[in-house]
Amino acid sequence: MAKPLTVLLAIDGSPQAEVAARLVGLLRLPEGAVVEILRADEPFGSDAELPPTAYDALRAAIREEIDKDVAAAKRAVSAPGREIRVAVPFARAATAIVDESRRIAADLVVVGSRGRGQLATMVLGSVAAEVIDHAPCPVLVARSAKLRRLVLADDGSLEATTARDLVASWPLFAGLDARVVSVAPIPVQIGVGPVRHADASQAYAEAVDALRALYQKVASTDALRLTEAGLRARAEVRCGDPAQEIMDASVEDEADLIVVGSHGRTGLERLLIGSVARKVVTHAPCSVLVVRRVMAR
Repeated sequence: MAKPLTVLLAIDGSPQAEVAARLVGLLRLPEGAVVEILRADEPFGSDAELPPTAYDALRAAIREEIDKDVAAAKRAVSAPGREIRVAVPFARAATAIVDESRRIAADLVVVGSRGRGQLATMVLGSVAAEVIDHAPCPVLVARSAKLRRLVLADDGSLEATTARDLVASWPLFAGLDARVVSVAPIPVQIGVGPVRHADASQAYAEAVDALRALYQKVASTDALRLTEAGLRARAEVRCGDPAQEIMDASVEDEADLIVVGSHGRTGLERLLIGSVARKVVTHAPCSVLVVRRVMAR
């Protein structure tokens, strides 16, 4: 018997977690899908020295809050044909999410986002960033409770192909509008002497045309694959900073989701900082799905 699609929803009582729960609630999951709600019961710091009665009262209040959060999330994600489970591990949140995603062989982890723009550093230092780095499956960082249009970023890499194949194969994406964006790395034309100027300009123009054609083929191949899978897909080639162009495309389309591929060979700083995935996760105005192609370390 095939394993049901399993989604791990991490909540923490925040408004962002409520958005994530509402998004999971509207996902078109297949019959028999499992949604597990995880609410970590995080230990106190070592400096929290309380009398036994005060400690017991605080623990009771925390547990009551956790129960309310879980009950609200269950209402948000429940739908016919789904199995809803709950996990409340006594552990720090990021560790609990990653460990549980491995234990249940989750197909998708969904977390809320702390913010963007001036709050970007909060994202990089958050539970979401650590989960993206270490979870064994795709991670969806939710910023809105909508999923109608998506932007798929493809740079021709194996990681991007993995992301494309996931979008094509998962039923929750079927029927959506998809814009495949491939950003060509156009080289900067350096200065040349007057005698060689015409030749150099022609060579530069030919190189740009060749790159555009290459990335157009990448985007068109993806759009065809997604169309065959039931999405309404179109291809586009852009030039410039990859992360910015991807985000600009999402704004132009009023997309609800950006899908990006990312490798899984290194730790958080080397994986995300300075990378296209890191910039998109940090600054995107919509939800972001990071699909990692995990490689041997």
